[in-house]
Amino acid sequence: MKISISEAEKLSTSALVKLGFSENDASLITKNIIDGELVGKNSHGLIRVLNTKKRVDAGKVNVDGQSEIIKNTDTQLYVDGKKKPGFIVCYESLEIAMDKAKKSGIVTVGLKDVGVTGYIGSYARTVAENDLIYIGFHNSPGGLVPHGSTEPIWGTNPLTIGVPTDKSPAILDMASSKTTWGDLMVAKNEGKTIKDGVAIDGEGNATSDPEKAMKGGILPVGAHKGSGIAFMVEMLAGALTGSMVGSAVDGGWGSFYILINPASFRSIDEFKKDAGLAITRLKESNKMKNVKEIYYPGERSYRLRKSNLEKGEIEVSETMLKQLREIAG
Repeated sequence: MKISISEAEKLSTSALVKLGFSENDASLITKNIIDGELVGKNSHGLIRVLNTKKRVDAGKVNVDGQSEIIKNTDTQLYVDGKKKPGFIVCYESLEIAMDKAKKSGIVTVGLKDVGVTGYIGSYARTVAENDLIYIGFHNSPGGLVPHGSTEPIWGTNPLTIGVPTDKSPAILDMASSKTTWGDLMVAKNEGKTIKDGVAIDGEGNATSDPEKAMKGGILPVGAHKGSGIAFMVEMLAGALTGSMVGSAVDGGWGSFYILINPASFRSIDEFKKDAGLAITRLKESNKMKNVKEIYYPGERSYRLRKSNLEKGEIEVSETMLKQLREIAG
């Protein structure tokens, strides 16, 4: 059923405050959650409130503590998240990092021991809309089964790149797995199955049962290629920041991202113009049969977000609404 965006925001924020988060922290988490819903990624939307409750109940989340800045220079920011939800630490670090990037031209950011980082595309869009480039690597607990293995030893680690253009931002936000852990959570919560060929059970057999997939693992996209991306994200988001590295090194989730100011190389308007020309060339290229339109990375998500914002509402299942209202009281 459809509900207003404002009602969804209030439900999410109220539920998170009930769990012990401050109004500010609850608002930052909700910002990411609603961004996920707006672009149709319900795997990174309101289902994350339910997941956060489970993690809070299990004592895996630092609800009222503060993160700590370990290193802070003109071109580097290194933060210990102290197991605070990654949504919060990512947005807070972005505000500092964007200011640095505009002044110095480039900044590298490492976040160690954070919780769930959510919909990474939201951070990339925020950066690109501020005329900066975002290159991000974020890891997560196991879930991805490396090519040739039957053990879920890596996270479903996304590679995310956001680039400003004279049109809407170009944003590549891809998991290294064929589906995401969030998709499994949604399917399990709604009593649905998942796509065939994307996951295995605990015995290494193909399964469309999300609960069995959670006990087994998710397969990498592009076989060895997705597996390789997941491994490299573990190196940058995990090993580099001193966070967990798959099932090999314990710790919280880790993030490593780079912000680049195109204006340190050339005029931002010239850069955005050339990026826009590349988009136009792509969209005007000869199309295969039955293809009506060619999209550039992030275009459909941006259109859907804009459409939903104009309508002022999103689609939420009755099951989800009931659960959120129970938490929010």
